[in-house]
Amino acid sequence: MELQDALLPGRGPCLTRTVGGSTIFVGQHVTMASVRTAVPVLVAVEGAQLRMLVLAAEVGGCVGVDLESGAFVRATYNRRGGNDDLAPFDVAVGEVVTPDIPPDVSRPETVALARPPQRTGELSPRRAERYLAPLHHPSRAPLLGFPGPAVSYWMLAGDRPSLTLVELVAGPQVRRVRGGWECRFPWHGNRHALPLTDTRVTALLEEVGWPRYSSHDLHRLLGYRTRRLLVMLTPPRHGYCYKVVAALLPAG
Repeated sequence: MELQDALLPGRGPCLTRTVGGSTIFVGQHVTMASVRTAVPVLVAVEGAQLRMLVLAAEVGGCVGVDLESGAFVRATYNRRGGNDDLAPFDVAVGEVVTPDIPPDVSRPETVALARPPQRTGELSPRRAERYLAPLHHPSRAPLLGFPGPAVSYWMLAGDRPSLTLVELVAGPQVRRVRGGWECRFPWHGNRHALPLTDTRVTALLEEVGWPRYSSHDLHRLLGYRTRRLLVMLTPPRHGYCYKVVAALLPAG
């Protein structure tokens, strides 16, 4: 590993680290170009404290926004004995560590934590808007930069975001399908139908037991109108990464 000073265009001096022939920038955040937009990506330093706005839980961690840089993060950690009660718009803090596994090009926002992050507070949807609005998906671009529900893993290079926020004009609908739940929503002239993996929401759907839910039904069940979706890519399965709806969120 080699440490050296470098100039990052437009950002002045910074510290770089060369690992296996690849150079990353440490102590700042970089951007990934994705269909005419630039999305900040956190480059974390071991031992640093990650303070994040939680948006959704996922297997082995949670997804949120780094409150310092404004970047999406996929925080990974051992959830055994940890806090599984983190909810959307919670603020949590965790210690960054070096990951045990190589980077996954399908999840470039991943940051490894030493242990489950600790909840320190929460933000109202209105206060969270300043962090979420810059992360909205471009209105005239395919979701996550490609059409269709999946992309071949070998086509990914870790240079595009694996998650995005979709701002809706009309609320989504959810229905039971074989193997789980499906979220249907209109977005800029197209109708999308993607698996719903928001375990907080699906637990409520299972409890009620209906086969389908309108946007009005979801409003009554969740206590808010869903006007924003967290859409992200799954890890590779049989060579493909799939788009899923990871969270149903209120607007600010």
